[in-house]
Parts: sequence; structure tokens; C-alpha cells
Amino acid sequence: MQIKKFVISAIVALIPLMLPAQSVGVVLSGGGAKGLSHIGVLKALEENHIPIDYIAGTSMGAIVGGLYSIGLTTDEMLTLFRSKEFESWYNGKQEQGFATYFYRRETTAEMLGVTFSKDNKNKYSLNLPTSLISPFPMDLAVMQLFASPAAASGYNFNNLMVPFRCVAADIANKKPVTIRRGDMGSAIRASMTFPFFFKPIMVDSTLLFDGGFYNNFPWDVMLEDFNPDYIIGVKCAGKYPELESDNLLSQIENMLTVETNYNLPETKGVLIDSKFEAISLLDFDKIDKLVETGYQNALKYIPAIKEKIKREESDANLLKKRLAFRTRCIPLSFENVIISDSLKQSQKEFIDRTFRENRKRYFDFEQLKRGYYRVIASGNVKNFYPVAKISKDSVFDIHLRVSSAPSLRLSIGGNISSSSLNQGFIGAEYRKFSSNPWKAAADINLGRFYSGLNAYWRQDFSIRPLAFYELQFTLHRFDYFGGSQTQFFTNRVLSSNVQESEMFAKFSIATPVNLYKNLLLKVSADIGRTFYEYYQTDKFTTYDIPDETNFTFFSPSIYLERNTTNYKIYPTVGDKEKITLRYTYLSEDYTPGSTSLGAVPLKNVVHGTFSLRLYKESYSEISRHFTLGWITDITITNRTAMGDRMSTLLFLPAFQPNPHSRTLLLNENRAPSFMGIALMPIVHIAKNLSLHMTGAYFQPYKQLMVTTDGSTQFTGLFPRGAFSADIAAVWQSPVGPVTLSASYYEKADVKWFPQLNIGFLVYKPKALSY
Repeated sequence: MQIKKFVISAIVALIPLMLPAQSVGVVLSGGGAKGLSHIGVLKALEENHIPIDYIAGTSMGAIVGGLYSIGLTTDEMLTLFRSKEFESWYNGKQEQGFATYFYRRETTAEMLGVTFSKDNKNKYSLNLPTSLISPFPMDLAVMQLFASPAAASGYNFNNLMVPFRCVAADIANKKPVTIRRGDMGSAIRASMTFPFFFKPIMVDSTLLFDGGFYNNFPWDVMLEDFNPDYIIGVKCAGKYPELESDNLLSQIENMLTVETNYNLPETKGVLIDSKFEAISLLDFDKIDKLVETGYQNALKYIPAIKEKIKREESDANLLKKRLAFRTRCIPLSFENVIISDSLKQSQKEFIDRTFRENRKRYFDFEQLKRGYYRVIASGNVKNFYPVAKISKDSVFDIHLRVSSAPSLRLSIGGNISSSSLNQGFIGAEYRKFSSNPWKAAADINLGRFYSGLNAYWRQDFSIRPLAFYELQFTLHRFDYFGGSQTQFFTNRVLSSNVQESEMFAKFSIATPVNLYKNLLLKVSADIGRTFYEYYQTDKFTTYDIPDETNFTFFSPSIYLERNTTNYKIYPTVGDKEKITLRYTYLSEDYTPGSTSLGAVPLKNVVHGTFSLRLYKESYSEISRHFTLGWITDITITNRTAMGDRMSTLLFLPAFQPNPHSRTLLLNENRAPSFMGIALMPIVHIAKNLSLHMTGAYFQPYKQLMVTTDGSTQFTGLFPRGAFSADIAAVWQSPVGPVTLSASYYEKADVKWFPQLNIGFLVYKPKALSY
């Protein structure tokens, strides 16, 4: 009897070994940022030793599932999705470390721009944007992540660490597309392409969109392709929004989507259904909350899953599988750059020369990434999609699908202000894409304080090192009297009743000193004329005649500069550095007005001055909600007295630590040589909304002063300086900043300037500025 019981027990114990091992498939739904919860689910399954033999997903489920299939752990996924790199991918903004100053567009007051393309009949047509988010960072990221694993699998998704499927949507034929092989990065990129947010891409000659439109939960694909014994389905998608006349997103989803079948039969597996509230499509910054919710929710289902799945996957075996697959994934190294045939040969030459930093046979991913962003920053390409394919030499060739950018761009902008700083801006730009591309631009600014006309020409040379030359003509006026900001809350105007006009041409040649550090060397020459009209007192009538001072100048200069800041005004990230060495030769003419009794006219008085400026502006992230910025401005010149006090003052360099200070003529912030410092704490209240504070101190070496008899002279060494401050609540809207600010200047006649500005306090640099 005992022998019989032993035999029966042995047979029962051997039955699982004699049967085929249970296979398990995991299906991850789409759901935008909510799809990050899938990481928590996978973590819970792994911790409880539940095997994952196959994985499939749609949209965000495809991204998480794809990363798992190539061997990333859940901790590695968390690190990736928390990174600054990932933030740049879904925001469509390139990483600061790869910003390209060489092609950075000149700062203007542009708020909105539209482009026009020329067809074969030389007719222009309007180009409408196809996505709200720039696709370039995401396109490069999926290539970086999946190119080597895809090559290791032989471009067959069955040969990944975990066999994988993802679903995209063919909207033209109104059907889902299951992607089983080919370029893995393109497959996943197509699966998460939500219309108007991300640009669709071509895969095997078919334009594909987000798979969630036709199959947001591909458990049927899992069943058809792999037929596992048990399916663990994970749903994180909510109901589609109700159709509303004022909700574009609801209209798109209801037009394009087909109701997804989430009814996974109990005989086939289990559905882990996670519920989320107040999570939008791009709320990726809530990753920790989302992952924890997915993890805790999955733990509730573990007992039921273990009842069905008796097989376990040990940590050691899972690690062994990961290491085995990863050793097959070679580092990304590139040899050939293959550009699509849609471009002319001259255009291909520009891309190839700009893309590569040197003529070495091989280059790594970091060099590719810098070249990729250089070509995009040049403004000559509209589409620039990279695909890496393995070659016979175990290195990759980079294939670029490229289309040229529209040739004509029109723009408008300016500033709407509670003070007199209202301004309108209109600009036009035409570019020609060739082996040495060029562009011509012109713009007009109209306002009480600032008005101007600017014409610009630039041509790039894709030689090594890269280089360009530019020619600029500027005619503009700064009206510190008519544009006075004080009349809105006091009956006084600034004592500097000045109108300043300039007409000059500038020629420059430039080349990067260091592409990695974005350091640009520029040699320039300015030639032109400056006109000043002013009164020596603020007690004048309409019958009085102003003094006039005119400078005719020639000024060669050499710059060493870089700029990686993220906004035109009130930046929160990056650095701005500039070293300027300038010589100015000028001839001065002075004609006294009716308020300058006894003054003597001057004609062709020659001056020659040297100047050196060292400027540094930097922003460091201290925490998620706090950034500390600072400015150091050291200026050294040998400028001396001109014909009278006002012309001397106007010719002196100025310290201008905040945007508003550039709209004032502050006597106390001007000196031949000085040091200015500023601290700028920034509190981040919400996305694109921050509170900027600036405390600045100006310390002159010598300063212009009026003596008791009314004459002017320079003070002794290191007189007491001046303090200024600025506090501004800034919303960086899609079209420009909205700023509510208050500026304080310790020694000004009017010390406080509260203002509301919608737009840019941005003006063309003066000819002899630093």
C-alpha cells in the first residue's frame, strides 16, 4: 500500500514536467502618459516570478513593450522616462547639450510665422503645420534605442529577447497594421503617432498613425501570432471624450477611432484594468505616481494569475536571458550617410558635409546626433527622418529621408504693453537650399519707443571648418522722449529727453571654434552714422530747438560667443557668453540747440577708442522648482569726453541686466569701464510659468558727473554704484511671453516701473553695442 501511494505521488509530481511549459503573453494598451503605468505592472509580474514569453502593445504600450522586449529592466525604464532626454523627446525640444549656436536665428520680435513652398509652376502655396510637437528629437531617440537590438534580431521581432508585436493605423485604408519585422524604431514611432501632436511617418511606403485608432488593445494579435496559453492584458485607456463643438481633440478621436474590444475572455487570460483621473495625453512628469498606481493595481491580480500559471521565471534565469540578448547588441558606429533621392545633388552635399564633423571613415552616435541637429538648425530641411541599418562590416549606415524646407517665410509679432512699449513687427525671409545655401531677410518694427528697418543676407559654406558670411543694413530709432514710460503714472519725464537714430551696415564672417561647446568666432566691421537729438534740460517748449550730435564711424571687432539659452527673454536654462574686442574710429559733429546757451559747435572732431567686454550669463537648475541664474558683465574702454555732457553719456557703454532696462537711458548705469553683477532666482510655478527675480549692482570704475558750475567731468576711482531689481511673473506661451513685472532703479528719477507686456521687448542691437 505504501509503495502504491509513492508511485501515484511520483506520477503526479512528474505530470507538469511531462506537459509543455505554459506560455504567457502580455498585452499593453495605449493611453498616452497613462501608459507609463505599464512599467509598474511589469515590475509586479517580475517580482512575483511570472514569466513573460511574448509581449504586444499599441502606442505607449508599444514603447514600454518594445523596451522590455530588448532587455531593459523596469528600473532602467524609469531612469529613461525620468531623464531630461526623454523630456526633450515629448516636448519636441532638442537637448541643451546639443544646441547649435552656429545656425541660431537672429533674435526678433516674431510671434507667429507661416511658410510657403514653390511648386513646379513657380506658384507659392501655404504650408500648414502637421504637428504641434517637433518630431526631430523623438525620431532620433527611437533610432538610438532600437537600431542595435533590431539588427541583433535580424530585423525579425520574433528574435528579440521577448518576441514582440506592435500595431499602427493605416488611415488611408482605414485598417490596423500589425508590424512584425523591419526597423523596430520606425514601427514603434508609427504606433505612437497621435495626429496633430506628432508627425506621421512612412513604413514600407504606407503613411502610419497611432495604432490606438483601430486597435488600442491588440490581444487578438497576440492570440493570432503567438497563441499563448495565458494572456495578461493591461488596460490604462479611458473612454474617448464626448464629441463637442469646441473640443478639437474629441472631434479627431471620434472621427478616426474604432471602438476597441477590451473583452478578453476569462478562458484566455485576465485583464488588469487601471483607472486614472486628471491625467492628460502628455502628463509624463507624473511618472512616479503612474508607475506606482500600475504596480499596486497589478499586485491585486497576482494571486489569481498564479492560480492559472504554475510555471515561474527565476531572477537568475531572467538575468541570463537579458545578458544573452544584450551581448548580441553591438554599439552604434556609423560609416555611410545615405540621403534620399528627393534632393538635388548639391543639397545632398550640404547635408553630408554638415552632418559629418570630419572625414574619418567611422563616427559614433554622439557625432551623429550633433550633425543631425546641425542640419536641422540650418533651417534647410523640413523632414529629416533617420534610419540605421546594419552593414556587412558590423557597423551601421545611416539612411536619411529628407525633404527641403519651404523657401518663403512671413512672420508677425511685436509687443502689447500697458506702457508706451507697444510695438508691431513684420518680417519676411527667403532661402535657397544648395551646397552653399543662402537666405535673405527683411523686417520692419513700428512703435513709439522703437522703430526700425532691417535687411539681412547670409550665406553658409559647408566646408571644414564650417563658415558663413553675412551682410546687414539697419536703419532704426530709439525715442526715449516720445516713448517715455513715466507719463502713465507721473507728470514727469526722464531728464534724458533723447531721440537716437542709426543708419549702418555690418559685414561679418564667422566659423565655429568648437562645435561641441557651441563656441563661435566672428570678425565684423561696422560703418555708419548715429544721430542724437536732445535737450540739456527737461524745461523746454515746443519752440525750442534740440542739440544735435552726429557720429560717423568705422568699427572693426572680433567676437567669441556662444548662446544656449532656451528663450529670447527671461530664459530658465542654458548659458550665454561673449568676449568682444572692438576698435572704433569716429568723427563727431555737434550743433548746439536753443537750450545750450554759450555752447560751441564742433565739426569733424576725430576720436579713436578701444573696448573689451567680458559677459557671462548662466542658469543652473537647483531643483525641479528652482533655478538660479547669474550675470557678470565686465567692460573696459578708454572712452573720454565728447563735445558735451549728453553726447559723452550717450557714447558710454551701459549695464542692462533685465529686459526692461534696455528700454531706458539710465545715467547711473553708464560708465567708460565698469563691472555689473546680477543674481536671478527663478521659481517654477507650473509648466512654462515661472517667477523671475533679479537683483543687480553696477559698479563703475569712473563715472560722469555734473560739477557745481554745470560742467561735466569724471569722478575719482570706484564711486558708489547703483542697485536695480526686477520681479516678473512670466508665462512662456506658444506665441511669446506674457509678463507682469515691476522694475526698480535706485538712482533713477522715477524708481518704479510696473508693467504688463504680451510679446517681446526685443530690439535690433545698436552698431557699437557689445
